[in-house]
Amino acid sequence: MGLLDIKSFIYKYYIEPIDKQSGYNYIQEITYGILLFFMVYLFYKVCKIFHIEIERKFAIVTVFYIVLISLIRALVDGGYIPHTYYTVTPGIVVVVGIYYMIAIILSGLILKERYYILATVMAVLPITYLAVIFLKNTVHLEALLYVLSIVILIYSIFNYLCEKIKPLKDTLQFQSIDRYVILSQLIDGVSTAIGIGLYGYWEQHPLPRLFMDYFGPYIMIPLKLVAVTIVLYVLNKEVENRDLRNILKIAIMALGLAPGLRDLFRIIMGV
Repeated sequence: MGLLDIKSFIYKYYIEPIDKQSGYNYIQEITYGILLFFMVYLFYKVCKIFHIEIERKFAIVTVFYIVLISLIRALVDGGYIPHTYYTVTPGIVVVVGIYYMIAIILSGLILKERYYILATVMAVLPITYLAVIFLKNTVHLEALLYVLSIVILIYSIFNYLCEKIKPLKDTLQFQSIDRYVILSQLIDGVSTAIGIGLYGYWEQHPLPRLFMDYFGPYIMIPLKLVAVTIVLYVLNKEVENRDLRNILKIAIMALGLAPGLRDLFRIIMGV
């Protein structure tokens, strides 16, 4: 493969989809998945160096940065922030990801085990600024009610079954962070289903598109729930290191919550 062939490959699979906003392809998804795994593992090693425990508070802090990246992406889609390589995937993931890592490490150095206070503030400040722009441009607030109602209903039923059916409870053995992961993936599935089913949006990722072509948009809700349950079961059973297991769960949480909130924010703004 010559230099021109490499340039053509990069443009076709990485640059052109961003320029034309034509959605993702399998080559992109595999590449970004590998990049994400590398960044997560590197961050895990850095957290170990600074003695930062990866537990429930760490997950809560992460949620604020997911909200930040989702707000930025939605405002880019709405034309309120310029569309550049650094404000769309993967650029925005790298930019906010680095900011997130710096915030955690800096907060850990300054406040030690109370790192979550400063790290949260560093996310809330830009969120507050962006939220003002977002709230000024709301169109479909009812979409928030739809998504929250369905998420709460399905999660409540699922949680009840997992707690009351002893064989299910003993098999899955969900931990505290698992609840955040399940909720995040449900938000993604419900936001996708509502956006496509009620508001005429389309799915950017090829594999979910394939399922929805056959079963309709609402298949994403049970599909997400089944998939995240299986993944959590495997992680809880196979990964012995608690911090590594938790940071992998937090990465899965981000993979659900970030696109889910972005979709919800877009629907609310009508863009």
